[in-house]
Amino acid sequence: MDQFKKSKIKTNRKFVFIATTLGLTLFISGTVFNICQGKFNQKVSAAEQKDENVPLLPAGFKDVMEKSFLQGSDWPDKLTLDNKQIKVEYTFNDPLTAYAKSLLKQYRSDYTTVAVIDNETGKVLVAIGYEGKTNSFDKNLILSTTHPSASLIKIVTTAELLQNSQVKKETLFDFRGRSTTLFKYQLNETHGNRWDKSQTFETAFAKSNNVIFGKAAIKNTTSDGIVKMAEGFGFNQPLLKEFGFLKSEIKQAKDNYELAELASGYNVDTVISPIHAAALASVVANDGILKTPKLISKLVDVKSGENIWPEVISEKRAITIETSKEMQEMMAMTIDGGTARKSFRRMNNGYRDALEIGGKTGSITGGTPFGKRDWFTAFAVPREKTKGKGISISVMNVNVKRWHVKSSMLAKNIIEYYYKNINPVALNSINNDSKRTPSESRQLKRRRHHRRKRHA
Repeated sequence: MDQFKKSKIKTNRKFVFIATTLGLTLFISGTVFNICQGKFNQKVSAAEQKDENVPLLPAGFKDVMEKSFLQGSDWPDKLTLDNKQIKVEYTFNDPLTAYAKSLLKQYRSDYTTVAVIDNETGKVLVAIGYEGKTNSFDKNLILSTTHPSASLIKIVTTAELLQNSQVKKETLFDFRGRSTTLFKYQLNETHGNRWDKSQTFETAFAKSNNVIFGKAAIKNTTSDGIVKMAEGFGFNQPLLKEFGFLKSEIKQAKDNYELAELASGYNVDTVISPIHAAALASVVANDGILKTPKLISKLVDVKSGENIWPEVISEKRAITIETSKEMQEMMAMTIDGGTARKSFRRMNNGYRDALEIGGKTGSITGGTPFGKRDWFTAFAVPREKTKGKGISISVMNVNVKRWHVKSSMLAKNIIEYYYKNINPVALNSINNDSKRTPSESRQLKRRRHHRRKRHA
């Protein structure tokens, strides 16, 4: 019996030893795997973001720059930093800026902003804020994030639904009532109601249907999903490296109705800067890549002549290539048959054929300065690939008492000027159908169909 007990104790000890050894082995292996996996994810993230080589700004530069902005309305060209004189060189295109200023003085809206971004480099070519009452320009208006985004946020919602749900461009949605309103009863599902109307998701985007966007979000995504997608587009973080204060904001929704408001832009809580508004269109034009807008091209030490902040492109992927391609077609429909069609029907047909243009309108009352905001953001990319990736533009009018000019009309004029005088395109460069991709052929066919329909 004693011999049996001793044998059993030895067996138990062996089992404990083996189990302990195995457990330690698994623990160490798992830890090593997690560390390696973490390092791998960090490498993937670094490769995706391409921000690891972006040089840091000189210590104290942001504070000095922000203080300079608060003190005056002009763009500062020299700053004192650590007892050194620093010359600031901007990315602005002077002829394009001068033309945009002449347009704003011609129409004299209560407040207007114009931002133009080079899609290929992220350089801000135009950044203007204008006040009609004083007939003066003020840079603070273009840099502030006190402007409700209105329906521009539908760009983010569309990306979220196309990329992370079963919603497609062709998905059909029912709605009742006016598409520009958003009442709770409109979000209720109805069956066979004779007052119901239907639209595809693509048409709802082009015509800015708040009801369909609200219903689509409630059924197919969450507040967290939209906010995360928005953060991929640059929300809730400083957008420009040069300015820490330039941060567009989006908040979580508390219930389904707030989710519908969030998704459609039917609130004043989601705010954006005019430069960021142009960047939204630029992401779509760049096949899903957000190239950080850049206002300053050089910081030069006046004494030594040294450039202390070399120009580097900073970028990250916001959405997939497939999603961006679908969105390019949806935004093109806004121009061809949606809310911006009246402005762009006046565009020279040669430019319409030579350029791939897509946009999004938005309107809402609120923000600072207070008034009825009329938004338009768009991309305009030459179909001739040697001409680069083109530009993206945002125009915002704030109308206090009456309307002066549509933001989409101002944008149309600036796009035409750019491609006539700054980066000229040959208006007959794409007349050969064999040079077009299937997507380009479909878009051109649709545009011509809309033109024939309008003139019939």
